[in-house]
Amino acid sequence: MASGSNVLKATIRQLNNKDVRLRRRAVRKLFELDDPTAIDAFIPLLKDQDEWFRGKALMAIQRWASMKDLTLTEKLSKSQKPEERILACRIAPRIGKSSETILREMLTDENNLVKQNAWKNILNINEDFIEEALENDDVGIRVLAIERIQLMKEINNDIIKKILYDDSVRIRKKAINLLRSRPEIYSSGEFDEIIIQIAENDSDIQIDALIMLIESGKENELFSQNIPIWLENEDPEMIKLIVESMENKDWAEIEWLINKIMKSSNDKLISRILRRKRTIEADKYRKEILLDETRDVVIRSRIIEDLFGKKQDEEITEIIFELENNENESISETAKMYRESIS
Repeated sequence: MASGSNVLKATIRQLNNKDVRLRRRAVRKLFELDDPTAIDAFIPLLKDQDEWFRGKALMAIQRWASMKDLTLTEKLSKSQKPEERILACRIAPRIGKSSETILREMLTDENNLVKQNAWKNILNINEDFIEEALENDDVGIRVLAIERIQLMKEINNDIIKKILYDDSVRIRKKAINLLRSRPEIYSSGEFDEIIIQIAENDSDIQIDALIMLIESGKENELFSQNIPIWLENEDPEMIKLIVESMENKDWAEIEWLINKIMKSSNDKLISRILRRKRTIEADKYRKEILLDETRDVVIRSRIIEDLFGKKQDEEITEIIFELENNENESISETAKMYRESIS
């Protein structure tokens, strides 16, 4: 029975076979054997005329390259082919101290994918490059810096302020999401005024700020002054995101915010929130809205419609039955339809 070493050598020899089918079979066998020493046999395939073999060579090098492959990594980093320079970026961290030098040379590569990979990997091995990345004109590079910041145990507040003030909406949203993921940082209140400032003309930031408040569960007096304005946004995506963030939230934790939502003029948001909530707290707001003659007819009728076929507690049922005599025809007819639906 042939030894593993002999099988490996025999398979490598097949890579030079004139029959392309045998060559492909040999490549598949080498991946199956998964022996890192086979990497040298794949290097010549980088120049193969067949794209399939070139692709497999890239895969093999990425799979098996190690600290000893410094020369190979340097060679790939200077290749005219972007895919080989990208590969150099990906394997550079494995070669130790020299990796930073190799990656630094590709930080300004003319190919965007090469540049992105170089920055991603240099940030992973040395966080000292974060500030330089945040100064980069390329938004994608700044995003990579923020993703690296998110992994840090301790984050300098000045860095967070810097990205909150970034010119790019995408970066500012990333900054808010960073704060959402790190409530111990957000809860300091140090960033509240900045968030309010950048949210003034940015509905996306307003949505993110509202969701952050819901998730944190903490009342925020500074934000409270702006929430009524933010809640005027009837964008369907905004409503969807807020409703989803409240899905499994205990309303007792955010009662102050619920009160502001229910007092807002955003009837679409109110309707969606109440439609998905069957609790004593939600019933309290249903009753208040149904009894409030100053509220819009549409929201009052919609609340009744959402209860069709569902028996309620005596108080809500009695309120709806009384609304059968309401002066507004839409409300009275909807109330009558509710009675029929539960009969």
